[in-house]
Amino acid sequence: MAALLIIISAADSNAQIIHFSQFYSSPLFLAPSYAGAIDASRVVVNYRNQWPEAGTFNTYAASYDQHMYKIKSGIGVMALRDEAGDGNLGQTQVDICYSWYTKVSRDWTIRPGMGLKYNKRSIDFEKLIFGDMINEKGEVDKGTAEAQPMPSKPFLDMQVSCIGYSEKYWGGISVDHLLRPKASLYNDDTYREDVKISAFGGAKFYIGATPTARGRKSMDDVQSVSVTALYEYSKLSDQLNIGAYWNKNPFTLGLWVRGIPVAVREESYSNMDAFILLLGYKIFDLHIGYSYDFSIGELLSTTGGAHELSVMYEFQPKAKAKKRHAAISCPKL
Repeated sequence: MAALLIIISAADSNAQIIHFSQFYSSPLFLAPSYAGAIDASRVVVNYRNQWPEAGTFNTYAASYDQHMYKIKSGIGVMALRDEAGDGNLGQTQVDICYSWYTKVSRDWTIRPGMGLKYNKRSIDFEKLIFGDMINEKGEVDKGTAEAQPMPSKPFLDMQVSCIGYSEKYWGGISVDHLLRPKASLYNDDTYREDVKISAFGGAKFYIGATPTARGRKSMDDVQSVSVTALYEYSKLSDQLNIGAYWNKNPFTLGLWVRGIPVAVREESYSNMDAFILLLGYKIFDLHIGYSYDFSIGELLSTTGGAHELSVMYEFQPKAKAKKRHAAISCPKL
C-alpha cells in the first residue's frame, strides 16, 4: 500500500525525487561544475535500491567526464534511469554537462558549469491496482474509475552550478529545473517541476604527513578527515546531509546523517530521515563504495533502509605535472 500511494502521488505531482547518499560519487548529478574536475577522465556507475521492504525503488546512473587542458574546461555526459513501484513509474534522463575554471587568487579557483537535460517520465498504468478494483473477497475483478495518465511524457530541462575551492576547502551551489518543465503525466499545465537548489561544501584535514611530504613519506601513510554538508531545497521539501569521511589508502569510511532536527515538517514521518554508513576501497585507479541508509523513526520497520553502490574508474592523466590544474579536494565517495 505504501508503494501504491507513492506511485499515485508521483504520477499526479510535479516532482519525482531522486537522490544519492554518496553524492560525491555521482558528481554530474550533484552539479555540472564537476565535469572534468579531475586531471584526466573518469567513468562512474551508480546503483541505489531504496526502501526494499516497501516496494521496488531503483536508480541506475552512468557517467563519463573529461578534462580539457587547452581551454581550461571539462565536458561530461550522464545517463540515469529511475524506477518506482510495480507500476514502473520511471524517469529516463540524459545530461550533457560543461564546466570551465579560472583562478581568482593564489589559493582559490572557481568553476561554473551548466547542464542540458533530456527527460522522459513514464508509467505502466495497467499494472496498478486500486481499491475500487477489489471485491469483498479481496479479488481484483473489475476496472478502476481512476483517471488514466499518459504512458510517457518527454521534456527538456537545465541546471547551472558554481564551485569555489582551495587546497583544503570547497563550497558550491547548484540550481536545477531552471526551465520548470511541464512534466505531469496527466498533461496538467498547472504542474511544473519545482526549482531545486543544492548548497554543499566541506573541509579536508590531514592527520600527520600531508601530500606535500610524499617524497619523504609514502602516500599510503597519509590520513585525512573530510567534513562535508549538503543542503537541498525545493518548494515542497528540503533536507540536510552532514557528516565526515576518514581516508587512509586504500580504505575510506564515512558516516553522516540526513535530516533537519530543528525543523517542523507536519507532512512527513519525521524531521530525521536516516543515518548513513559508507565503506570504500581503492584498487589502483578503481574506487568502489558501498553505503547503507539506516532509516530513523517510523520508517525503520517499514522501508528496509537503502543500499547504494558506486564504482569509479579514473584514467591516468597524460599531461605533464606542470600542466595539471588544482583538483577539487572533496571525497571520492
